[in-house]
Amino acid sequence: MIISFEDFKKLDEYQEFIKENPDIGIVKVQVFTAYGAIPIADTDILISKDIGKYRVVFFQGRTDSSGIISDIKLPAPLTETVADPDVLPQYTLYNLSAIHVGYESIKQYSIGMFGGVKIIQYVKLNPEINVNDGDVNGD
Repeated sequence: MIISFEDFKKLDEYQEFIKENPDIGIVKVQVFTAYGAIPIADTDILISKDIGKYRVVFFQGRTDSSGIISDIKLPAPLTETVADPDVLPQYTLYNLSAIHVGYESIKQYSIGMFGGVKIIQYVKLNPEINVNDGDVNGD
């Protein structure tokens, strides 16, 4: 069942989730094509997470004229300094989907959010190539 983050806050499962993720991580999404040379405006971005029987939508928006959405705040675990360099700090995984008509099918990424950390998620989209009835040369 798909629900918004606001609706999720009203459920008992929210209390457990926020206990494990009391901090905030920030993500900036940058969508482009042509190896970063051309930003893609108006790309739909959806950030969600499966929690129990719910798919919780934490963010939904569109990139600006520069192909960017900045300062998306997501719950994350507290970041603790770890003495052992082989041990990763705790993080929470979210699903990021990027959709833009005229470009390849939906791009999906898993993004790990750390408390107090800002990350940048680059999304490279390639234009769709339409082949008419198998006629590649236009003859």
